[in-house]
Formats: sequence, C-alpha cells, structure tokens
Amino acid sequence: MLTTKFKINYSIGSVANGIKTDTFTFFLLFFYSNIIGLNPGLAGLAIFIALCVDAVTDPLMGTISDRTNSILGRRHPYMLISFIPMSLGYIFLFAPRQDWDMSQNDLFLWMTIFTVITRLGMTLFDIPHRAFGGEITKNYEERTLLMSWREMIGWVAGLSNAFLGYGIFFASTPEYQQGQLNPDAWFPFALTGAIFMIISVLYSSISTKNEIKSLSKWSGSISLGDIFNELRIAIGNKSFLIFFFGNLFLSLSWGLANTLTLFVNTYFWEFEATQIKYFLPIYLVATLAAFYLTPRLVKFYDKRNLVLISITAVALLSPAAFIMFNLGLTPEKGSYQLVLFISLFLFFLITFNIVGIMVRDSMIGDIADEVELQSGKRQEGILFAAVGFMQKLNAGLGSFFAGQVLAIIGFDRLNHTADQAYTLAFIQGPMTTVLMIVPFIIFYRYTLSAKKHNEIINFLKSNN
Repeated sequence: MLTTKFKINYSIGSVANGIKTDTFTFFLLFFYSNIIGLNPGLAGLAIFIALCVDAVTDPLMGTISDRTNSILGRRHPYMLISFIPMSLGYIFLFAPRQDWDMSQNDLFLWMTIFTVITRLGMTLFDIPHRAFGGEITKNYEERTLLMSWREMIGWVAGLSNAFLGYGIFFASTPEYQQGQLNPDAWFPFALTGAIFMIISVLYSSISTKNEIKSLSKWSGSISLGDIFNELRIAIGNKSFLIFFFGNLFLSLSWGLANTLTLFVNTYFWEFEATQIKYFLPIYLVATLAAFYLTPRLVKFYDKRNLVLISITAVALLSPAAFIMFNLGLTPEKGSYQLVLFISLFLFFLITFNIVGIMVRDSMIGDIADEVELQSGKRQEGILFAAVGFMQKLNAGLGSFFAGQVLAIIGFDRLNHTADQAYTLAFIQGPMTTVLMIVPFIIFYRYTLSAKKHNEIINFLKSNN
C-alpha cells in the first residue's frame, strides 16, 4: 500500500502541469490575440504547431523513459532536468509587450518557438512522472486513488494560478476596469507561475527518488526500430485505441469551450476580473468533491460507466446558462447576481468533468496491464504519454479551433460587436453539447471492466 506521504510528494509534481494547463487553456490565446494583437488565427496556428511537435515527442519520451537504465531509475533523470526548458519557455512566452512593435510574423514566430519549448519541458517531466505513478502500484482501486490525488493537486494548482491572475495581477485599475486587459499585468503573472513550476518539479522528483529501487529495470538497447515497434504494440490494443480517440474528441469539445471561457466572460457576460475570481472557489469545491467521490464510485461502478455519466452531465450542463439567458431567466449582465446564478451550474459541471478526468487517468494503467498480457512488455511510458498528450490536446486543439473561430467571425479586440460575443457564447454552450456525442459513442465501446482487469492481474501473477 502507498503511504499518504508518498501520494502527496508524488502528486505535488502535478502543480507544474496544472499551472501550465490552466494558462494555456484560459489565458494564452487571450494574451496574444487581445493584449499583444496577434491575429487569432495565427495564434491558434502557433498552438497547433506545438501540438504537432507533441504528437512526436510525447510517445518518443514515453519509449525512451521505458528503456532508460540509470542509478536514478527509468523516469527520474528526465524529471530532474525538465524545469529548465519548462520555466524558461513559459517566461519568455509572456515577455512580449505592445511597445516592442513586432510584426505579425515576428509575433507568430516568437509564440510558436516558446510554446514548443514550454511543452517540450513539460513532456520531459510529465510523461515519466505519469508512468512512474502507473507502475508504482497495480491495484485497480489504489491506482485510481493515486491518480485522483495527482489530478486534484494539479487542479488546485491551476485554480491557484487563476486566482493569482484574477485576484491579484488582473485587479481593476482606473485605466483598466477589466484588469485582464491590462498589458502590464501579464509578465509578473507568468513569472510567478514559473517559480511555482520549478519548485514543484524539483520537490516531487527529489522526494520520490528512493522508491525507484522497488521498480523494474530495463536491460538492453534502444533504436528507432524499437520505438516504432513499441508504438505498433500500443496501437494494436483495442482498449488503447478507444481510449485515445475518445479523449481526442473530448479534447476538441471541452478544450474549445474552455479556451473561449475568458472571451465569453469578458465580452458576453461582461464580467470584471474581480467578479470572475468568485468562480474559483466553485472550481475548488468541485475539485474536492470529485476527489472524494471518484475512488468511492470506482468501487461500485466500472470506469467506463463513470466516464459515460461524466460526458452526459457535462454535455447537458454546458449550455444551461446560455439557454436560460435566451429564455430571459438570467440576472443582469455584469452583475454579482449573475455570478451566483452561473455558479450553481458550474459546480456540478466541474465536478462531473473532474470525475471523468480522474477515472480516465487511471484507465491507462489498466490498459498497460492488458498490453503486458498480450505482448509481454510493460509500456507505462508510451501509454501514459497518451494521457499527457490528451491534456495538451485539451488546451492545444481547443485553442487552435477557438483561434479559427475568432478569425472567421472577424473578432477584433478593439472593435467587437454584441453579435460576435453571442456567437462565442453559443459555441461555448450548445455546440459543446453537440460535440460531446462523438466521445460518448466511442467510450461506450470500451470493454476493460474491473472484472476483466482482475482476471488479467491474476494471470500475470501466475506467470511470474
């Protein structure tokens, strides 16, 4: 059994990814399109290019970490050095200012380069870190609990990052009533986040390195052919394919909705940053509720069913406030009454969403056991690379399509219309519901139940 101390030390590593994910999902596109003035289509393209790099480097990192043999084990060498590119890329990403007088091409190039560097740094840490968590226990329920810890702390870190933004750095000023539009606030915001990312990565890596002695070691060589063979084995597993494509379409729908959140809150609901910050306690309470519920629900329900329930709930709740607005049932725009009104829906929306995320994170460890049964190989690295890639898809794919939407409707930070704001709210709400249909159908075909997983574990034990 894993100790509570280990769970905390391990999970603290997710602080870095929580900050990065929160920033990339909610703030990055807004900063470049609305603060610096980069064409939103180009900003979305920069994020998409970085995502394409991830599509190569994430499975590569997974395979390399699976096949590494050192005194620090398979995962920790990469975890320990990851903070350098991760933090530097993140800081420089938010360094540009309006008075730098950069061309659109220069801004696009700058954003692309440092988005890629930040994501590469995160790949160095997050893929080995997830794989380490997946191999430290094979128990169906304990694995879910560990990943719940990891996800909860990551979400709390993301919320804390958002609170620093909305509550401190983006506070209203005489010049900028909506403080999120203040260009001077963004670099200090990013610098603070980078410091916390460095601390979390180093602490988690150092505090868990003693556990590597109990894990399996790699003996042998690594080649490009080996890497492609590992990918072939993973792709040949039905459960993995369903998991991958289900998450792919979830990332498109939920990522698009998340990326547009700050735009909708600013231009449709007409909230100030000081009002937006009141949503953060709702996110926090919902995160804690999901953390409490998920390990208990897994004892009684198969993970597939919990994922289907979470998708359904998110699909139904996403457009609720928008529908109520069209029925004339919402309080006045920009009011604190509206903040409270939306919060009622937001709590249940976020709770169900995080339950789904926690459950899906634990699924990949189960899939790794099934792959081992089929191929005789442990592939936590490359399989958990899929999970890391999914989180990046959430921010990256959503941001790409959000950027294209902004470009198509001709949204201008200095000259936008009420109709454009309404369109963004429609896409964030009802369109999310429509897009959720596809991942529901895909996950419905997932068959790796608790009973089947228990049979796999017993068979593996009998052959060892």
